[in-house]
Amino acid sequence: MMKHNALAAGLALAAIGAVAWACGPEFPTQLLDDRAGTLKAAPQNTFTFEAQHLLPGADALEAVETPRWGDAPVRPDLPAGQAARVKSVMGSASGSAAYAAGEGLPEDVRRYTAGAVDYTLATAACPPTPDDNDSGEPTEHPVCTTFDTVSLDAAQASFEQVLALPPEQSKARGAWAAYMLGKVQALRAIKAAGTPAFAGAREAAAKAFQQTRARVLAGATDAQGLGVASFGEEARLSLFVDKMLCGWVAFARNDACTADVAPADLKHAIALYAAQAGHGSGQAVDSLSAIAASVLSNDGQAAAIIDGPVSQRLLVAYALARVAPQTGDGKPMPALTQLVDAILANGTDKVASADRLASLSYELGRYDDAEKLLAKADGPLASWVRAKLALRKGDRAAAADAYAAAAKAFPKADDPKAPLEAGNVHLLMGERGVLALSRGEYTEAMTRLYEAAKAVGGDGNTYEELSGSGIGYGNDAAYVAERVLTVDELKTFVDGHAPAYSPAPAANDQRSAYATTGIDDRLRYLLARRLMRAGRYDDAYPYFPAAGDKRFGDVDLAARAKAYADAIHESDSAWTDIGKAQARYAAAKIARDDGMELLGYEQSPDFFDNGGSYQGGSGQTAESLKGPDVTDGERQRFNASVSSPDYRLHYRYLAADKAVSAADLLPPRSQAFAATLCQATHWMLEGPPDYNQAADGEEGKAPNERQRRAGQYYERYVKQGPYVEWAGDFGWSCEEPDFDRARTLKRAHQAAAVKHVIRRWLPLEIGLGLAVVGGLAWVVIRRRRGRIAP
Repeated sequence: MMKHNALAAGLALAAIGAVAWACGPEFPTQLLDDRAGTLKAAPQNTFTFEAQHLLPGADALEAVETPRWGDAPVRPDLPAGQAARVKSVMGSASGSAAYAAGEGLPEDVRRYTAGAVDYTLATAACPPTPDDNDSGEPTEHPVCTTFDTVSLDAAQASFEQVLALPPEQSKARGAWAAYMLGKVQALRAIKAAGTPAFAGAREAAAKAFQQTRARVLAGATDAQGLGVASFGEEARLSLFVDKMLCGWVAFARNDACTADVAPADLKHAIALYAAQAGHGSGQAVDSLSAIAASVLSNDGQAAAIIDGPVSQRLLVAYALARVAPQTGDGKPMPALTQLVDAILANGTDKVASADRLASLSYELGRYDDAEKLLAKADGPLASWVRAKLALRKGDRAAAADAYAAAAKAFPKADDPKAPLEAGNVHLLMGERGVLALSRGEYTEAMTRLYEAAKAVGGDGNTYEELSGSGIGYGNDAAYVAERVLTVDELKTFVDGHAPAYSPAPAANDQRSAYATTGIDDRLRYLLARRLMRAGRYDDAYPYFPAAGDKRFGDVDLAARAKAYADAIHESDSAWTDIGKAQARYAAAKIARDDGMELLGYEQSPDFFDNGGSYQGGSGQTAESLKGPDVTDGERQRFNASVSSPDYRLHYRYLAADKAVSAADLLPPRSQAFAATLCQATHWMLEGPPDYNQAADGEEGKAPNERQRRAGQYYERYVKQGPYVEWAGDFGWSCEEPDFDRARTLKRAHQAAAVKHVIRRWLPLEIGLGLAVVGGLAWVVIRRRRGRIAP
């Protein structure tokens, strides 16, 4: 039904692989953004997963298809010399001439090439196959009834001669010849449609395609994936209505002919496409999607084919994954209601996949039907639906038990009959975390979200390459770690789940600076910064990455953290005010230069997770926590862990505050006083604005917090500070503060103050001095007189 390579020439062209690149930030959807919606959504696999698991392949057949964007892969199956000979022979005037020119080639290759030349001549007058396009409109090989019979007969004879060779002599082209023989007979069937000869030609074509698969399984070369492609070619033979082939374009457009395909033929085609999809064919998935969409649009057609287990599963899978459950006015989609009614009318014992039908019934609001179906279903998908039904009844404990049962039944990654795809396994883990959080089980929520993120790998988030969407399990886990758990709860969790950093790439590996970090490393680093913000410096050092790990930059973070802590301690314990000021400024410099790495929040307000380049994209806000399924305890913990100040890149404000507090201890007329205020002003002026503040220079709005602080610092300098050469560019051209000069200036001020006091009170001081001297003299005289007296 989809486009398949005819391979008339028998050679694949060289292919150039296409590489998709994504630009810009990617912000996956977080489960915690809409908790009620997350917990209510009906479980469903993607249609591709379901289509490929209708009849999973159990043999060695392999699909080889042209990707949606790009060319077919190059898979040469002949030695270079033989391939060159075949290419030159393909330009022959006839098959017989090609056979003569191919002397020296293996017999099966030689005869197949002759047949390929005749087939090309036979179909030369057929409508050309339309080129691939990016319009999204379906294209298909056109129906050909104008072929040259003589050349087609010659081609058929050559292909049959290949198949007549002993198997060991036809490995190179035996499967190819069978496939092309099927194409030949398909042309005859198309031309004979509506006549008695049709059935025979169709049967002959089907047998040839079946022989293609048998040859491949017996060891014949199949570099072009003809074994899998033959399923689709055989399926196409079942889609005739009277004299017309109701092909891919007709189903994609839901032409009138689609409703007239005989139910038996339609079920047979679906089974063949399902087998093709089960071998990894994306083209078959597209074919099944078109058929399912068309059938559900045609009144009564679904009921006519649901007695086939594969057809029934296909329609339910498509309904779940691709059809909106409700109409615009909020009523159940009639086609889906009719589908469920038709399946249930046959009896629950004839339901092909009770768990999936239960999920569809739940999505349609048919909760009683869902419960009845679940009585005959087991496995993780069934337990997942049970959890949804329990949540609907408000029984969160029963829902938690059902989620746990689903988790215990997780399929193995390579299980061909797996009821859940990998993405749904992750989603179910994440939903367990959402449920635990809604019940106030904070550590349990962290555990489940962490498990989902860990299973995803990398940073714990999924990203869709083309759409840019995905699910932020890692972001949800980081939110709970940073804003919900207490510091000690997080420390205990990290010690138990991420006891050490992953091995760093080799130091001489040029890619080491660009290597991504996993969720474990991410949590350890988050904890280190959180401990620093809490002032628990000694506890924080072991959680920083080791020096030299280029994944975290070139700075020895633990050493810088210790330097910051030492400066903070010295700023309170130094003997002199200037000593304290110097320590405060040192802490301010570290906070400004390395604040993101030492103190930054993983999410709001700093967004360390994207380097601080963007505001938002991860975490929660006070506004989002007003929604349902949020406990008061979570809100309290969120508020208790808020940044102070709660501005973007908050460490810049901390740095400025420390610089200003240093200025408070410095002589106002000192260069150091001016320099510390200048640096604080600069750190405010250079920072990006917050999304909730006015932009720089934006008219009609009050200055933002950075602008307000910068103006305040400058006004203080003007009132109290000394003139400096760089005052005209204050806040941009700043010198480093000279604390030694400040000490000298302070000593000078102190000496001057002493001299001033002495000069002002000198007469009094002299008088007091004379009085003291006089008093001492009188005392001495009195004592002497006392010794002389008789």
